Amino acid sequence: MQIMKRGDFIMILAVLLAAGTIYGYKWVSNSKEQYSQGELKARITVNGELYQTVQLTKKEQLIDIRTRYGHNTLKVYDYGIQMIYSDAPLTIALDMGFISRPKQQIICIPARLLVEIFNPDSSMDDDDALDAVI
Repeated sequence: MQIMKRGDFIMILAVLLAAGTIYGYKWVSNSKEQYSQGELKARITVNGELYQTVQLTKKEQLIDIRTRYGHNTLKVYDYGIQMIYSDAPLTIALDMGFISRPKQQIICIPARLLVEIFNPDSSMDDDDALDAVI
């Protein structure tokens, strides 16, 4: 059994510190985004192709999605969106709950469905922005 040396400990600590710094910076920069209720939208994609874009309003609205990959139902209410039905074998997407802030997502892998909230008026919501460095 190998004993951890001082250099190993310093390397692990440096990597954890760098990861924490990057995560903290992203969290702080994302929390500064200003938006008003009612201006957010949800982008619904199936198999990587845009299915529908929905305005998140207070008014209740049901979106029934039937594709060759499966059947899902989304409910828009209180300026957010939630998946309320999925015919997937494991209903993990139902456990993702109600989402109402930019960059939050609901993902149903068997149905190849992605729901992502975005602010169409935001300069911070740039698809060409750098997500990560490896």
